[in-house]
Amino acid sequence: MDFSGDVKQAIPRPAVAFGGVGSAGPSPLLRGWREFRRSGAPVRFLCFEDGAWADVEGEAAVPLRRSFLDGRVVAEAAYGGREFLFDFLRMVRIDAGTAQEVAMGWIDDRGACFFPVPDSGRKRKRGEPELEDRASSGVEEGSDESSDTVESGRVGKAARGTWGRAVRLVETDKFYQVVKKLFLSGIAPRVGGGVAITAVHKVAQGPRCRAFQQQGQLLAAARGADGGNAKFAWYGAPSADVAAAVEHGFGRTNSRVLGHRAHGDGVHLSPPQSPFASAMLANADVNGEAHIVLCRVLMGRPEAIPAGSSQLHPSSDNYDSAVDNMQNPQWYVVWSKDMNTRILPEYVVSFKCPSLRQMQGSSEATSQLKKPSPVARDMFPTLLAEIQRFVPSSKLQTLQGTYNRFKKGQMKKDQFIRFLRAFIGDRVLTAVAKKLRGY
Repeated sequence: MDFSGDVKQAIPRPAVAFGGVGSAGPSPLLRGWREFRRSGAPVRFLCFEDGAWADVEGEAAVPLRRSFLDGRVVAEAAYGGREFLFDFLRMVRIDAGTAQEVAMGWIDDRGACFFPVPDSGRKRKRGEPELEDRASSGVEEGSDESSDTVESGRVGKAARGTWGRAVRLVETDKFYQVVKKLFLSGIAPRVGGGVAITAVHKVAQGPRCRAFQQQGQLLAAARGADGGNAKFAWYGAPSADVAAAVEHGFGRTNSRVLGHRAHGDGVHLSPPQSPFASAMLANADVNGEAHIVLCRVLMGRPEAIPAGSSQLHPSSDNYDSAVDNMQNPQWYVVWSKDMNTRILPEYVVSFKCPSLRQMQGSSEATSQLKKPSPVARDMFPTLLAEIQRFVPSSKLQTLQGTYNRFKKGQMKKDQFIRFLRAFIGDRVLTAVAKKLRGY
């Protein structure tokens, strides 16, 4: 079973389109108006038809774009022999002949995406087919077994554990064996043996899975097929955070556990072959048992973020997520605004590993940071004041936030300098330094 790349796209498409009034929270029109005002000039219009996002034909895109730029929130256009109304605030296309509504969205000239909020809780109208909810019951996408197998088959007979509606797998289950092999092959070489799996739970799927599927379709429409592909990844955090994420959803990121090693303030997940990194973020209970989660994650288009960054969101509309390294990422980072729609917990792995607890204690002891010297604190304000002239306004918040962490002693001097080099480039940094020295 291949875990080296993306999860193959065997995700079923919704049988009905989502959208319309009520799909964007308590004030959908206000949200729509804000998105309308925030958007640049649209370059693509898309509608959700026949279970997929499709571009509006060119003959209709021109008048739609003209109306949008004129500030009109409703526009008329005809194509394919039919006339339509396009409501930019509600993000729906209305068939003038049948009054049928389908979801619509657009991508502007900066690459920013504007689509309806996933409508996972909308009540189904009479006669309307149900959304398919065939979340993969196993790690292998495209398996012939659906989630119904989990609930009604041999797994359903097992006692439910302490993870909400998650179901404990029996050791003879093939998915238990797959997850066990993936976990042990990635962690045993790092801890020298002594690790034992105590349980594997399959997380129950439902509305979160539908929202995840819809996010995959939106990202595929905006970024291409690769942008909508899901990856497997491990999520590690203190036990209370793991339990909350599995049962209710993510309540906060795990970047605080990483401290100065965090690549921004987002949910950090390690690749499928690297459970050790996420296991280091888990804490064991009094019985020595800890827990991490195998998830599916949608990355869209990631950007590289240096360690020690306090970034909270994409640096521009061209990006959706972050990694520590573009060529060989060891961390996937999903920003907090997307953590409950682009991360889907699949399996909880409970384990015991005494040597890992010792390594965690050693790591915490060696990561205690000293505050920078008064000389360093006096030097950098002048340097930053000059650097800000070369930094776009959209990145100033990230720069200032990282500097604040350095001032508080949460980041070492050499780490802050590495951040500056990666953030603005050696050429600009050298030019600023020379200017301050009077060269």
